[in-house]
Amino acid sequence: MINFISILVSVGFGYLFFKIARPRFDSENRPIYFARTFFAWSLFASTSFYIRPFVVDQSVNNIIYWLMMSAPFAIFATIAGYIYGRFSK
Repeated sequence: MINFISILVSVGFGYLFFKIARPRFDSENRPIYFARTFFAWSLFASTSFYIRPFVVDQSVNNIIYWLMMSAPFAIFATIAGYIYGRFSK
């Protein structure tokens, strides 16, 4: 039962971070819009997967693990979204 609850909390945190990072409206600046959208989705995915150990055992090491796994993924997704927005029509 604790595993199911930890998964629900992890996905809940991921959705919260997604809602915070997602652009509110479709802007005229397409590269920035897609960069923020890709960043929001990467934050949702990485938080849903990597914050679960923190939900089970609250320690600073688990938060650092989440940051180490999420930061490179978010940077890569932001750059990929910017490039996609720049070259898509």
